[in-house]
Amino acid sequence: MNDQPLVTVNILSFNRKDELRNTLTKVFEQDYKNIEVIVVDNASSDGSAEMVKTEFTSVQLIQMKKNIGIAGWNEGFKVAKGEYVLVLDDDSYPETNSIEAALFALSENTDVGIIAFNIFNTKLNKSETTTLENNSPHYFVGCGAMIRKVYLDQVGYFDDLYFIYYNEVDLSIRMLKKGYKILYLKESFVIHNISNIRPLTLNKEFNVSEFRYMYFTIGYQIFLIKYFNLPSIFKYTIKWLINRIIIAIKYNYYVALFKTYKKIIFLLPDVLRKRDVVSDEVQRFFNYAKIPLIEREYFPGFIKPHLMKLKRNT
Repeated sequence: MNDQPLVTVNILSFNRKDELRNTLTKVFEQDYKNIEVIVVDNASSDGSAEMVKTEFTSVQLIQMKKNIGIAGWNEGFKVAKGEYVLVLDDDSYPETNSIEAALFALSENTDVGIIAFNIFNTKLNKSETTTLENNSPHYFVGCGAMIRKVYLDQVGYFDDLYFIYYNEVDLSIRMLKKGYKILYLKESFVIHNISNIRPLTLNKEFNVSEFRYMYFTIGYQIFLIKYFNLPSIFKYTIKWLINRIIIAIKYNYYVALFKTYKKIIFLLPDVLRKRDVVSDEVQRFFNYAKIPLIEREYFPGFIKPHLMKLKRNT
């Protein structure tokens, strides 16, 4: 590795002008200075693009004509000149020494394709990535990761079939299939500076919204069809559908449920063309058969019937 390799900071933005300004300010305060910064603006209507042009003239701004979701990051990947690409949301930024720590780890581990940072959520006041702490995770969180560009070019960018959600897991699987590892740096932080305009509810840990309901459902179904064997697809799809119907009844998401599965059917031919079943080991790791029929995130007061019976008997 060069002593000072170029790092591309690839930021995806949509209607968070103030958060984006803060992120860009923090990026330029990094200890590591050999960076180029790209902002892909997903057709924001709040003046985000104009702010970048006026206040951060060294930033390469890519303005999309419409919001294309996570595929916007791909536009940054296409023009990135860096040997490594730091992927950020518009409301996330690395601590001042995080880039240097990631570069050191990458130089010491040439088989690592992705560095997953410890994502600290300022609203929840805790890490979002505690599940990655085995030091060799199977996925990463997209608002803070550094990717080796040459490996990214080999495996392909984020799959544009996903508008949002599951895109990181999808890319992770393709990296792992090529033999490239993901490394979690517990001591290196990216700050997820979530503002109060994001309505986190229910234990302040879950975003209950019709938008999330729809796109999380679509993302999981795409992921399932792309990578799982047919018996698993059938079994998990049935359980997932029941799960979604129960939530739709609770939150009056009937129209959203119809639109969701209409979209899945529309995408199905493209998903099938990309189908690439993974090993049983990987399927077991991403085994979502454990998803309950009643999700406590949507039903925070729910107690399993057998537990209720147990309580009555004690």
